[in-house]
Formats: sequence, structure tokens, C-alpha cells
Amino acid sequence: MRQFFFIGFLLISGFSFSQTITGTVLEKGSGLPLPFANVFINNTTIGAATDIDGKFTITGTIPDQFELVASFVGYNTVSLTINRKGKQSIIQNFELELLEDNLTEIELKAKRDKSWERNLKKFKEVFLAVPDDPYGNDIEILNPWVLDFSTVKPDNGSNYTQAKAQLPLQLVNNALGYQIDFYLQDFRMLRNASQFFGQAFYKNLAPEDSLVESKWKEGKELNYLNSVRHLALSLLLKNSGSQGFEFYQANSSVPKDRTNDFYHELKKSIIPVNLEFIYTKPLGNGIYRIFLPERMEVHHLNKPWPNDYYTNIYHAISWIVAPSGYFDVDKNGTLLHPTQLVLSGFIGRQRMARALPLDFVPDKSFDGLLEKMEVFQNRYISLNNLRETPWISLNKSFFYPGENLWLGGEMLYQNPVMRDTLSRVLYVDILNDQLKVLHHETYPIANGKINGGLTLSDTLNKGDYLLRAYTRWSLNFGEMDIFQLPFPILNPNETLDLWQEIDEELFGDIAVNYDHSVSDSVFYRVLDLELNFQDSDENSVEANFLFSILEESITEELGTEFRFENRLDWLDKALPEGFDSRLPFDIEYGISVEGKFTPDKKRASLATVITLVRGDLEDFGQVNSDSSGRFWATGLQFLDTAQIAIAAVDEKRRPYGKVELLPFNSPSFKGTFPKARYRLKEIPKESEPMFDLSGDFIQLEEFVKEEVKEKETMADRNYGYGEPNQEVGPSDLENKTMAEILGLLRFNINSLKFRNYTFGDSTGSPLLIIDGVSMPFMEKADFKDLLLSFEPSQLLSIKVYYDNISNVVFGMAGYAGVIMIETKKGFRTGPDSDRKFNSEGFQIFPVRGFSSFSEFPKNPPSEQYLKKKPTVFWEPDAQTSDGIYRTKVKVPYGINKLKIRVEGRTTDGEAFYKILKIEI
Repeated sequence: MRQFFFIGFLLISGFSFSQTITGTVLEKGSGLPLPFANVFINNTTIGAATDIDGKFTITGTIPDQFELVASFVGYNTVSLTINRKGKQSIIQNFELELLEDNLTEIELKAKRDKSWERNLKKFKEVFLAVPDDPYGNDIEILNPWVLDFSTVKPDNGSNYTQAKAQLPLQLVNNALGYQIDFYLQDFRMLRNASQFFGQAFYKNLAPEDSLVESKWKEGKELNYLNSVRHLALSLLLKNSGSQGFEFYQANSSVPKDRTNDFYHELKKSIIPVNLEFIYTKPLGNGIYRIFLPERMEVHHLNKPWPNDYYTNIYHAISWIVAPSGYFDVDKNGTLLHPTQLVLSGFIGRQRMARALPLDFVPDKSFDGLLEKMEVFQNRYISLNNLRETPWISLNKSFFYPGENLWLGGEMLYQNPVMRDTLSRVLYVDILNDQLKVLHHETYPIANGKINGGLTLSDTLNKGDYLLRAYTRWSLNFGEMDIFQLPFPILNPNETLDLWQEIDEELFGDIAVNYDHSVSDSVFYRVLDLELNFQDSDENSVEANFLFSILEESITEELGTEFRFENRLDWLDKALPEGFDSRLPFDIEYGISVEGKFTPDKKRASLATVITLVRGDLEDFGQVNSDSSGRFWATGLQFLDTAQIAIAAVDEKRRPYGKVELLPFNSPSFKGTFPKARYRLKEIPKESEPMFDLSGDFIQLEEFVKEEVKEKETMADRNYGYGEPNQEVGPSDLENKTMAEILGLLRFNINSLKFRNYTFGDSTGSPLLIIDGVSMPFMEKADFKDLLLSFEPSQLLSIKVYYDNISNVVFGMAGYAGVIMIETKKGFRTGPDSDRKFNSEGFQIFPVRGFSSFSEFPKNPPSEQYLKKKPTVFWEPDAQTSDGIYRTKVKVPYGINKLKIRVEGRTTDGEAFYKILKIEI
């Protein structure tokens, strides 16, 4: 999200030399002098304190136009705008009014609470430094207790948080060498825009040594470069090229067809601006008015920066808008009225941590090379810009053997604009504490979202297990980009006893309120649920979130460290200094095939065109192998397993050479096996254990409608050939290899004989029938190749006829036996079938696709009882509409107390985690 700021530092113009300001500061009403009051020129180091008689004298370089400020503890601060009009000396007196409701420091301290602490944190992010700014570590507020926060609810417009301070904020900036007294006049903080205004008096700190002094000097000059003043001066002098700026006129709104390619957008959504056509009008007294054409996009050519707007630009980018069409500056580029410009992008990041007094003048010989060399490394920026990592959450915190496990989450990106460029395939491994991978699953990434599930093996032992999630691309950047989530497998008579109670108010300033109603049916109860999302100012907010409902006794999490809010810390973890990578792992846009090509002739080129065909031309593509013969194809979309035909084809479309596939293995585990903290307890014998299973309903005969018999197909009748001697069905086909299945059928693939039938006879190959199409008298080699090319999981059944009684119906063609194969849709083969693709000469490989899984049963059959279950509802990708989410939940009878977990973030990026409890 891009936030907009304007910062109030007013009216300083046209510095001259050896001018004097004198005057007296008095108490209003009594006329008594106020000794030790501060009088200063706003946002400068120019000022003085009054003496015992309330008199002051300021001598030095006084600007032509400025804001003079007088302040005294316990009194209202007064500021006046003064135009010298060429005078060398000015007399100005002040009267300050006593504050009637002034609070003592002790009273102010006593007003702290958790809400105040949260507001202070957000105040610092707006006022001092954005969260990722290293300068924020070196600036602090010495007296934060003077701040008071409140929520303002105007009649028109959005609510906002307001900050006030009856005493000046005392800041120390150890990065630039300033002590700052800031007199806060107004501070407003909304969700997508913030502003503050006040007067600042700078005082130079005394450096400890010459090294600190040199550091401060370099820091000041670095922060002058690319500042608002530097930018405005380049516009005024029309020398942006030498100052490192490029200007473009940008569309006021982002077009729907906009891309993230700068060179594609050039002269379309952004038009280069010739500064000679920027009109500048002198207003007198060294003041100039600069007229801007609508919205300006500014490129800071000398500021390397990982911007999130273009994929092929690596410098900082800002946007400036003048709502009135112009803004006023003095001859030094000082912005006289901060509300005349709205700043966003890089230049909108500047806060008090980088603010300089307006009387600061940089050394013209300094070119900023130090920061470029030591802080920004182009290689580091480009690599860090390409990182991604998943965050995964499960439907509950523990499981039993054989249960369904559902998972959801989202991808995090160091640069969100890269979301559509990076991976669309996620791998999930389940490991035991011996580091053996028990499940290896593959799920699609759709718009950065993750949705998946699996059925845990019913042979799993009780113990600690680990879920690891990663993309192939993320393996280029090491362990920190692999997500890990530990969880336990329990015995069916056990459950978790949460020994560490977790605060239910939990995380985030987002409030989630609910309303619900319940209606009963014969078979389950229906919960109509409405969730309302609001920010701390009670404004409705849009959110994307993961949503689960558990039976109240089920533990929803094993620790706060696995929450989404903590995974967001990854965004602040940059690659270590000096990191580099050859990027051996490619980005996947779908199921991928990696292999190596070897030509028939030794001297033939390894670089050639490789053709890949899925099934019967369900998908088709060509890729190039490199000089080593390696090829890579990605983008295939299919579930479970598919047959992929691969070959190099010459100019006459004849396959040649040999292809082998290179396997992709799960990354090895490094470090200590993580274990979640939990305590077990036995389920009371009188309690019924609850399990999460995809078929979570009870069929009662009296409520089951009479089944309508489907029309019997030719396949059901075995194409008229009668009952087979033996049959292998889906349960074996889904879990066994073709070699194991042929063993079950007692078929010898080498001799092509069943058991001892036709022993001693010289027979040909058995008759092969595929989807009803007979393929008699095949050559033995062709028969073997075709039979072994099938992936069992893609078959409905294999039926065999091998005795002289059963196979007589097939005539001479079935003398050696018959193998009848029924395939799933899309896998027909054979010379007499309706195939569109001739695979002759191609090598056929079974390739595993995306993992299929049973979706959470949100809508069970309407006339079947629901079983009691731990997970009542699961939605990994919930979204609000106008700040509201509505859904209907089928609740089994016997479950009266529910625990709702809501975890995600608002559309502008604020993370939240909430637990709500409902009794129905």
C-alpha cells in the first residue's frame, strides 16, 4: 500500500547575512516577563533563549521570509510569519497565555495503557521513521508521555486517530547529530494517509570525536540528496539531469491494462516531461511558484532502491501531486506551504529521522558515493527482490492417523509486484522425527493463495511430525525461505491439554465482531454467521483471511510463533551481506519436466528442440535443450499422474536420440528437528472420540433414497466377454506399481505367460483390449512397451482371462490369454482408437501432477446425519465485502460450543489474529 504524507515545516526563505531580531516575551494579562523562554525560526538551528527580563536577541543569517516561534513550558506556543522586506533588524514581541489544564509529568505518565502503547508505536512509524528505515534506530523521543491520543469521528469523512502534546516533544537524532524540540500542532493518522504539523527547533549535538563528526556530516549530505528541497530546487533551476532526477507525467489513476514493465509503459501511461515547459512564476521577495502538470512520477537515478512498481527498474521512484496545480518555494527550494504538495513513493518515506534544518547547506563536492558503495549493492537488491516464502496454517493443531488434514495460507514476497512473475507451484512435505518424508504433495498457487489437503496415512505412529513448505525457486535462497510447522500425531484415545493459556485478545488493532442465528433441521443445525471487520477508529475494512471453526475443546494452536503476524517478520530479514547465488532452481508456472537429451550420434549437437505431449494431445509444447542436453519445461496443468510423451524430432518429424528425466527431490533437512510444546491427556471413556474425515455423515437406511440404477455400460458387461478370472480394481491401482500388479495377476512380463498356462507352448503375446478396442497379434516387444507405459493410478480396472474355459470366447487371438484394461478419461490408446497423437518413437514417462484431495465438506448431504467432528468449518480463502463476511455452517448435533479462528490481513496489509467463542 502506498501512503501519502505532508509534513508541516513552514516559511523560511532567502537567507542573507548579519541580521538581528530582538524582542521581549511576556505573560499575557499580567505583563510579567518570561525568562528562559525559547524564541527560534521554525525548522532551523537559529534561535535564542530570553534573559531574566524576558528579552532575546537573535543574530545571524536571517531568511527573507520566515516563521518566528516563541514557547515556554506551561504556556501556549505562538508563531508569527514575518517578511523582512530587506530590513537588517527586526523588533518583535510576544505574549504567551498560560495553559489552564496543564498536566504534570507524573500525571501524564499515569495515563499509559495498552491502547496508548499501540498508538505510540504507530505514531513513531509516522513521525520518526518508517519501520524498515535504519535511521529509525538512532532517533528517540525522550518524553513520549506528553502525548495524548484520541479517536476523532467527524460528521463527514473517515474516523482518524489524533495526537496532541501540551509540551514540546524532545527528540535526539544520533544519526545526524541534532537535538530537536518539536511543538506538535496537529497529528492525524488514517489507514492510508497521515499528516502532522508543528514547529521544530534544531540544536547541534557535540560530537564525541572526529569520526562521529564525519559520520554526521555524511549523513546530513546524504539525506539532503533526493529530499523535497533538493527535488524542488532542481525543478526551479531546471537542471534535473545533473541532479539525478527524471520526470514523467503519469496518469492520475492506474489503467486496467497497466503492466510492471517500465519500457512497455513509457509513452503510454507515463510521458517524459521536458522541464523547459514547466512554468515558473516569480512572486517577489525571492518566492517562486512552480506549476505542475497533474501527477508527476519522479525517478531518482542516483538512488538504487528495490522499488515495488516496476520489475526492470532498480532506482527509487516517487510521485508528487499539487492539488492546486502549483506550489511555492524560495530560491533555495524550500517548500513554503506543505499542504501544496502530496508526496508518495520514496520521497514520502522521509520523517523526522531524516529531517534537516532548512539552514543546512550541503557541501557541493560531496557526491554520495559512500552510500552507494556501502549500503546498496545492485546484485543484492535484485536477488532480494526475487525472494518468496509460504505461510501455512492447518485446520487444527493435532491429528490422528488416517485423518484428513486441510491446509491454507498465502505466499509472501519481498517485492509484492513480483507475485505474478514468481512461482505458481508449492511443495509440502510431511516428515517424522527420523527425517523421513512420509508425504510429498504438490499444490497450485493461485493469486498468491494456497489451498490443499491430504489424508494422513493410517499407519502413522504417535509422535512429533513436521510440515515443510517451499517452492522450487525459494530453494535458491536457503533455509530461511522454507516454512516449517511442527504438529503431533496422537493415539485415538488422547487429546491435547493446553498447558500455556494464550491471551484471547491476541493481535492487531482490527476488531472482529459477530452476529449469528441458529436454525434446526432433522439432521444438523445451521449456523448463520456474520463477521464485521473494523479498524481502531471503527471504520469498516476489507480483509482476506483464513477462517476455521472448531469444537470448543479442540486446541487451535500450539504457540504464537506460528501465526501469520510472526511470519511477516520474514519481510524484514534481508539476505546476508555478500550473498550470491547461481539460481540453479527455476521458477515453476505449473507442473514441470526436467530432463537430459542424448543424440544417437556422438558428434551430434546436444542443443535441439524437445517436443512434449501430455496424453492424447491434452497439452503440447516445445522447449530447447542447452549445450549440455539439459531441457526444462513448465506450465503443465493436471492432477495426479499423466503420461508425457517426450522426444527430439528432426526436420522430417522423426523422433531420434534418447531422453531421460531428472528427478526433483525434497530438500534435505538441516538443523535441529523442531517440536511443538504441548501436554497430553486421555479422553474420558464416556466421551466419544471425534475425527476429521472427508465422509463425515452417517447413512441411515430409513433416510436413504432408493438408488436409481444407472444404465449398464459395455465396460460394466466386460464388452460381452463374460466374467474374468481375476480383476484388479482402484484400491490396488492407486497404490501399487505396474510390476506389483502384474505379480498379483501372476503374469510374467518376460515370458508373457500367465502362471503355468500354455507352459511349453510357443505362443505369441496375449490379446490386449484397451477401452473395448482389441489389439491382437502384437509383437512381443511392442506389447511389453505398451503395457508398461500405463500408469496404474490412471486406470479404472485390469481384468485378465487366462484359462482355456474363459478365453475360448476370444478365439485364436486369445489363446495366450487376455488382458482387458479400462482407462480413465483421456487415456485411450491403440491403432483402432480415436487417438489424435501418434506416439511412435516417443518415450512415455509417467509424471506426477498436482495432488488431488478431498475438499472440506461444507455442504454435506441434506438427508444424512452429521457426525460430531473436531473441525466444524474450514475456509482457507475468505474475503469480506464492504467489511462483512457471511456464511452458513452445518453444525452436528451434540456440539454446542464453538471456537472461531480468524487470521489474515486487511487489504492494506495489517495482520490480525482473533479467537471468538460462540455458544449455540
